[in-house]
Amino acid sequence: MKPLFPTLLLTLLPLPGFAATPPTPAQIEAAIMAMIEAEKTPAASAQDLLLQSMFTPRGFEHGPCFASTTVTGAYECLVGMEIGLKNRYRMLRFVPQGMGWAMQRADVDAPVPPRERVRELLIEQLGHRAASITDAAARDELRAFQQRLQILAVDDCELRSTQSPEIRCDVTAGDDTERGTDPQTYVFDAQGQWQNAAPEDAR
Repeated sequence: MKPLFPTLLLTLLPLPGFAATPPTPAQIEAAIMAMIEAEKTPAASAQDLLLQSMFTPRGFEHGPCFASTTVTGAYECLVGMEIGLKNRYRMLRFVPQGMGWAMQRADVDAPVPPRERVRELLIEQLGHRAASITDAAARDELRAFQQRLQILAVDDCELRSTQSPEIRCDVTAGDDTERGTDPQTYVFDAQGQWQNAAPEDAR
């Protein structure tokens, strides 16, 4: 069975010009299916036909798209699809081609959330933690820390797994007296906005 996203994709180049808006879900699906059809080999048997049918992507789920920071005019999109019996999530790069889009590369780097949004989401987590503290002095101390909190770095963002549309980043945060680095996991809401992922024990 040939890989879903062959290495030939790495050689595709965008046409000149800049796309002001990202590809639509329909354009994304068309680009993926066009690539698969172009790479499909003739089936030698009924079993080959069955396998091709089973592993043809379907049931697409569309996350947000981000303007590429490395390829002018390209967009990198979080796309989920049913392949075989499993859902797979990938970060895919699309480039303008003619009047539509072509898929250029699979498994590009995950997007990095803005530091201000990371701060808002970390403060949200600390707020939930403060609400569960019964000791008034400890609760007040944590709430004071929330006000002083600074995001110092957001590094190593990646898809947490191909099984879920979650982005995990190492976040370094603190105030003038202490700092630390912890992994944080994010998801996107229906409007494509960054949100905290549900805690592990609540999934």
